[in-house]
Amino acid sequence: MKMRRWLATIAAVAAMAGGARAGSLTPPGAPGPTMHTLEELYQKQLQLEARLTAQDQEISRARQEAERARQENSVILNALGATLPWQLKTVDSAGFVGYFASLAFGPDGQPAISYGDLTNGDLKFARYNGSTWSTATVDSAGNVGYYTSLAFGPDGQPAIAYLSASSGDLKFARYNGSTWSTATVDSAGDTGFFASLAFGPDGQPAIAYSDLTNGDLKFARYNGSTWSTVTVDSAGDTGYFASLAFGPDGQPAITYCDATNYDLKFARYNGSTWSTATVDSAGNVGLHTSLAFGPDGQPAIAYYDSSNGDLKFARYNGSTWSTATVGSAGSGGGYTSMAFGPDGQPAISFYEATNGDLKFARYNGSTWSIATVDSAGNVGLYTSLAFGPDGQPAIAYLDDTNGDLKFARRGLFAPK
Repeated sequence: MKMRRWLATIAAVAAMAGGARAGSLTPPGAPGPTMHTLEELYQKQLQLEARLTAQDQEISRARQEAERARQENSVILNALGATLPWQLKTVDSAGFVGYFASLAFGPDGQPAISYGDLTNGDLKFARYNGSTWSTATVDSAGNVGYYTSLAFGPDGQPAIAYLSASSGDLKFARYNGSTWSTATVDSAGDTGFFASLAFGPDGQPAIAYSDLTNGDLKFARYNGSTWSTVTVDSAGDTGYFASLAFGPDGQPAITYCDATNYDLKFARYNGSTWSTATVDSAGNVGLHTSLAFGPDGQPAIAYYDSSNGDLKFARYNGSTWSTATVGSAGSGGGYTSMAFGPDGQPAISFYEATNGDLKFARYNGSTWSIATVDSAGNVGLYTSLAFGPDGQPAIAYLDDTNGDLKFARRGLFAPK
């Protein structure tokens, strides 16, 4: 816009200057038949700008309509039981990137990913605008970007919890619409490992994480001005692979691994105190836990049984926990990420170590089915699963062969 105004002004000045050079130094009188006043030129400029603005708005509306149509088509095909293909995209390949990936969909319906850049020791953030991916460095102060966890706040802006390996601190980054700000949440010893971020019903962020110095599970919460931290479980060496979610009662819950006994554990807050329980103790279990609440309001957990190399699933019915083996073909089940789909059934993304593949498991109400999403090299580490507004699953993950951040989405068209 500014450039067009400058060009129009320069043209007008040039026209007047040309008229003066053609005759005497006396300014010309009324404009001739082929001359335009500065006001006429300015009005013409405004008309052109209005037309260009209208065209830009029309293009934006067309893109929005195309995205809505794509989502509607996916929803219809999904309802009809059609099996849609997985579309794969490399999001970032600048160095060794994609470690500790965390995926979330923003209020605009587009995916975003936080992840670590191991080449530079930076925390990075990638976002899709409906046509292309853009990447940005969020924090480069020291060796940062480990155990990233991404969530969108009620203001619609992204926030990330992560570990600074340089200082052994738990950190928090938040975007205000134009810039990122970072803060240290906990710096007592080596802490901030296995960070898991979620926003509570009060609209404030909370983080579950492991204090490696003391071997404790900890929980941090923001009240709008300051962070407070508490120890949730200090029995033995515990708090590994923490996963945080808020239940329908508005209270936080955490799944984690008790590394002393290699048990899967579950902690829940009742508004005044934390209670802990052992969910599974059959072998070395509880690694790579992922917690989500189902439409019945009860918690469910995906996790890895390293004794048998199995992917496992635990669900609470209101009084007791039940566990089941989802996949046992090969060493599968690492780097799990679970989410409930629009059909109310759980789905899990995970890494199969035997073949180095990214896998996806889905429950239909009676049985689990497992599909290979990506098998090009050693892929599928640090998986993060979320369902988009079209009801289709998407996964962010690491391509360890190439050191790239990748994104998989089930649908008709490949992401650009």
